[in-house]
Amino acid sequence: MTVKESQRRRVAWLRSAIAIVLITGLYFVAPLHREDGLYLIRAATLLLGLAAVSWLTALQVRRALRPGRLPAERLALLLTLVTLVSAFFATGYYQMSDQFSGLRTRLDALYFAVTTLATVGYGDITATGQAARALAIVQMLFDLVIVTSAITIVLGAQPTKTSSEM
Repeated sequence: MTVKESQRRRVAWLRSAIAIVLITGLYFVAPLHREDGLYLIRAATLLLGLAAVSWLTALQVRRALRPGRLPAERLALLLTLVTLVSAFFATGYYQMSDQFSGLRTRLDALYFAVTTLATVGYGDITATGQAARALAIVQMLFDLVIVTSAITIVLGAQPTKTSSEM
């Protein structure tokens, strides 16, 4: 590995670490108020949020597939993507925490989002309301289709040779 590649790898991990800290920090400090009776606004916000997260996922995949990307750069982009998806769904779970058993804090919501993403499902937090179950289903489908596709595409891409290697 050349010095330049080593530097690119460090920069990629640093960018990813900064993005993860910013996403997670924003999740924990953003004002997330639950207001009853605003179901249409919540649903519209969820749909717009899903569209935005899907667009950002496609953007990250395109960035990861640029010619000459190192595997470390690709993994760093995917880690940022997983953090973004987890924080997005955790926000929804936290806002409907009254429809969950065992979900009281933002960390509980993030924990539930990550266990759903990882398909672990310990059972210590469960969706009891219909809207919460619907959101969990949306996350499961999103994770299966979008996130899994992104990971498969990025990790399955063959590295291209840079002009210096030819």
